[in-house]
Amino acid sequence: MSQLDASHEILQAASLMAKNKRVIAFTGAGMSTRSGVPDFRSPGTGLWVHLEAAGTDETQSGTIQAFGRDPQTFYEHMKPLFQKILSAEPNAAHYALAELETRGIIHTVITQNADLLQQRAGSKNVIEVHGSLAEATCIQCYKVKPFPPLLDQFLSDGIMPRCQECGGAMKPNIILTGEQLPVRAMLAAQQALRRADILLIAGTSLAGGPATALVDRAYLQGSKLIIINQTPTLLDHVADVVVHDDVVKVLPAIKATLQKLKEGPHV
Repeated sequence: MSQLDASHEILQAASLMAKNKRVIAFTGAGMSTRSGVPDFRSPGTGLWVHLEAAGTDETQSGTIQAFGRDPQTFYEHMKPLFQKILSAEPNAAHYALAELETRGIIHTVITQNADLLQQRAGSKNVIEVHGSLAEATCIQCYKVKPFPPLLDQFLSDGIMPRCQECGGAMKPNIILTGEQLPVRAMLAAQQALRRADILLIAGTSLAGGPATALVDRAYLQGSKLIIINQTPTLLDHVADVVVHDDVVKVLPAIKATLQKLKEGPHV
């Protein structure tokens, strides 16, 4: 897309958002890759690609069955990702959404990311449909504890975190293959989308799965779609605005354009 085309699409997106009362954001892994957090499926860098390359045994994959069978191995394979998430900082795209929420333009951010970067950027109303690294749950007694202190300890001594109550393995509250998405988060997302005038989709290819079905539902109920992603998505053909570019550039540009529209022409 040329710079001229991109400017036109950004103005279109900002104009739509300015005219509608309730804008919901739906974000994916592309929001955090510029912060150094790898996505799940990109060749050579994706998390599941990395785990599968480590071996073919189930204990070397990102499934809930593998975690239950050998949680220590899971933690060892996840260690590089945990380290990257801890060292990551929110980028301009995260901050743009947070500021748009502060201004009352965006009502809710529904995210498929568990890295907490959107909250660290200042967003208050965030729904995490793929879980979160904020907490961990014992797989035996189901006690819930803050995960960051447990993770810090694991990165220090290399020993899988265990429950202080029963000795069971503490599983970070991220959704692994074979797990259902968190019911409360999905219900909250569905409720938020029922009243969405616009769904701002950023950093996801909408490749499928229960979470992306939320987007289908929003479209079918009549919500306008604004899609920002570097590569084409499955819903580009029905979206009102499509920008194939980096969210780190596009979202701040939309934020700035909205501010200019609000200020109006200078006399």
